[in-house]
Amino acid sequence: MKDWGEVSENFEKISADAFKKELNNESEAQTRFDVIDRIIREILQWEHGQISVEPHSKGDNKKGFVDYILTANGAKIIIEAKKVGATFPSPTKRKKLKLTGIILGKGEISDALNQAEEYALNEDADLVMVTNGDCWCFYPLEKGKNKDLIYATLLFPFEDNEDAEQLYNYFAVGNVENRSLDALTTKNPIEINNRLNTIVDNSDYRVGRNNIADYIMPALDKATLSDEMLNDKEVLKKCYVNTDSRTKFDRSLNMHLAQYKPTFLKPAKKINRGNQKDELNKEISKIKQNISSSPVTLLMGSVGSGKSTYLKHFELVQGKDLLKSSNAHWVYLDLEKMGQQGSPRDFIYNELKSYLIEEHPDNPIDYNNVIKPAYEKEFNDLARGPYALLAKDEDKFNTKKQELLDADFQKTEPYVNKMFNYLSKIRLCLIVIDNVDLYEDDKLETVVFSEAVSISKNIGCHIIVSIRDTTFIKHKNDSIFNAYELNKLWINPPSFNEILSKRLNYSKLILKDQKADIELSNGAILKDTDLSLFFTIAQKSLLNEDNGKLLGYLSDRNLRKGITLVRNFFTSGHIQADRALNNYINGQADFTFPYHEVFKGSILGTWRYFKDERAEAINIYDSNLGSNSLQLLRLYVLKFLHTKATIGSSEVSTNEITKAISNMGASKDIIENVLHVLEKNSLIHSNNDGITGNQLYNLTLSGGYYISFFAKRIVYVEEVMYDTNIYDLEKWEKLKSITLELENNYYNKVQRLELRLERMEIFMNYLISLEKSVLNTTKLLELSCIEGFKEAILKHFEKIISNAKWWAQQNANS
Repeated sequence: MKDWGEVSENFEKISADAFKKELNNESEAQTRFDVIDRIIREILQWEHGQISVEPHSKGDNKKGFVDYILTANGAKIIIEAKKVGATFPSPTKRKKLKLTGIILGKGEISDALNQAEEYALNEDADLVMVTNGDCWCFYPLEKGKNKDLIYATLLFPFEDNEDAEQLYNYFAVGNVENRSLDALTTKNPIEINNRLNTIVDNSDYRVGRNNIADYIMPALDKATLSDEMLNDKEVLKKCYVNTDSRTKFDRSLNMHLAQYKPTFLKPAKKINRGNQKDELNKEISKIKQNISSSPVTLLMGSVGSGKSTYLKHFELVQGKDLLKSSNAHWVYLDLEKMGQQGSPRDFIYNELKSYLIEEHPDNPIDYNNVIKPAYEKEFNDLARGPYALLAKDEDKFNTKKQELLDADFQKTEPYVNKMFNYLSKIRLCLIVIDNVDLYEDDKLETVVFSEAVSISKNIGCHIIVSIRDTTFIKHKNDSIFNAYELNKLWINPPSFNEILSKRLNYSKLILKDQKADIELSNGAILKDTDLSLFFTIAQKSLLNEDNGKLLGYLSDRNLRKGITLVRNFFTSGHIQADRALNNYINGQADFTFPYHEVFKGSILGTWRYFKDERAEAINIYDSNLGSNSLQLLRLYVLKFLHTKATIGSSEVSTNEITKAISNMGASKDIIENVLHVLEKNSLIHSNNDGITGNQLYNLTLSGGYYISFFAKRIVYVEEVMYDTNIYDLEKWEKLKSITLELENNYYNKVQRLELRLERMEIFMNYLISLEKSVLNTTKLLELSCIEGFKEAILKHFEKIISNAKWWAQQNANS
């Protein structure tokens, strides 16, 4: 939202345009068009969907009209508009007047206030306002309060600059959303924080690790952690996936998917993972043959697309023959080692220096082969200069040479520059800089890139910089990025489920025939003669239809996210790992972990209760905006984008989203805030640079999974219920009572399920009542979805209870 300083110039224009006309005899409609409409939209910045113009009043007066209803974040303002010529008070120093006094208690303004109040009562509004464009008179609606005790505020924005700013401070849409109307009433607002995780004994309780985690994690570390995997050629061979994830339409989610390659990267060549001589191979071959080429190659991809894995695989496996045949020096610099507070220049030079003093048996950097010829000019200059007489004494002259070398070596930069300048003339030298944007620090990213380019020029080497697509878009207009015709390469992520399969296979191979004595939950000891069996169970569980979708869709194209989910699962105390292994060893070869255990293990990790800020999933049933009317905003943005994606409109503009969603009373700022949260958590994606202010968004596989599956899965809804604010006090008391009963009492399985069903029904009815109050216009009805979710959830619950009763009966009979 623009601040007062930004809109005040527009206010002056409105004043000049409106009051240079003879409006005293104009109609209300003309007044509204010339003054009031413009103030509401241009100065106070209310969105189209938040403004209802002249709807029929709900009262007994069928002929009654409300000129404006403004709705934002649960607040509702009634505005009755009159023409400028209407007899309203003249400017006065008194900003508050008694509603029944001699000025406001009679005449046209009294009639207008009474009419507006009647409308406001019928619309259950928060504030009554009347205006003729010049005078703005308003007061909060407090039912049952004696009118003799009510004072209205009067502002004359075109007569007094302070009044104009005050009008903005009270009624600009962003300020209303931040509860500016509270300043106009004596009522003390009550902050409601009715969340179930506030009534349990310890909402930050941890369930700990499962019994098997310590035995299997070394193998999983080897297969999943970058430091373990990226430096081991054999692991890379076994775990690398050389095919891209290519999905244009997902049948399970019934949605079309947008191309993830941003618009500004369209010229970038896509790397074909399956081709031995891919695009990076071709670029390096050009450099090797001295074909004209930019000194900088950018390798770009989305977060977690596997850029680091690709570069290491190229170095050790795919491009090894090319690099070896070229006697190339491939210097890999990982900026993660530097830390956010480090000096990029110092770090790069120190890393290059370390490379120079390491052993390279196939491509030695020793004194005779590299150091001596690199310093030949400096040594010759010494021999011709002040040390000419000393040059005849080989031992003494060598001492001077050593002093020169040592001085440069201690300073680092002179030594590195001379060495690499020589090396680059006789060998192919490639400096690879990875994790430039790990810390998402704009200044640091610019400095790193600037220093890298500067150093490459100093030492005559080609550099390959690995960055996120969003980083390039953010900096594409920076002078340093425009200094060169950069080679741009684009890498798509591979299929996560294929990666998971390979890495579990490798973990299984590591643990083959390893033994362990595992303590079961009942205290007994399980003698496991082959720990790899656990990965057999895990593969069947994590790659089956239901659980495979959970992990595959949530990770989407972010491999890092997927690995986090899998590691959470393997360590979490939510999964009964020992029981699973025991059952498998004892003949239950078809055993798999159920969906709810995979969900809790991967999403909650070691936390007992769900909280939005720490779980690996977000709550789409509470947008955390402090308003019941906007509580479901995340859900409805996803629903809107999913509806578009089902018909092929996979990319939707911010303006289109705002136009549809603002009808719920949400401003553009609020909607953009929700879009940011959804994008940050990878439920939606944008391919634009944001400069236009009208970005294109598309639903990701993850977002599609939330709206198509998560929203109606029992385990998801039960968990996010703990972190959902319940504004209906009656339903809150019922939910609280049942939750405490479940937490503090022991019941059999059937009784617990029945209590959980009762709680779920109350919660879903609460959400349905919210939906009905918010989606109350035909424009919004297509977003309605909670009735369908409730039906699916309760149907599943009833099936589970029926099965539990059957098993209870079987046990009783036996």
